[in-house]
Amino acid sequence: MKAPARRRSSMTAVRLDLVSAKILVWIARAGRDGDLTAAAHLYFFDRYQKLADYHRQRGRLARAHALQQKADAHYRLGGGDGPPYAAAMGMPRPTHWFATDVVGSRRFGGHDDAA
Repeated sequence: MKAPARRRSSMTAVRLDLVSAKILVWIARAGRDGDLTAAAHLYFFDRYQKLADYHRQRGRLARAHALQQKADAHYRLGGGDGPPYAAAMGMPRPTHWFATDVVGSRRFGGHDDAA
């Protein structure tokens, strides 16, 4: 059974994203010694993770495992240690309670141009 055309095209887009990103990194590194930024590693992590999921769903477990290892390596290099964790934050209670009348009682001009 073939995958829907939309799903195939999205995986093709992921593959093209990955290839084009690798080419851009290769061009940027030409003649220089450098490393990827954390954001670039997380970008590669996302793409490899999607490809690993795609192959895992189709029963290609060896290929999925290899791609998952690449994704995990990029995740660690990108500084990923989990989702942003929530923190309990508090604000002090306002000391004075007050009400404000925000309805105007005077009319300026003679026209009612509400629209």
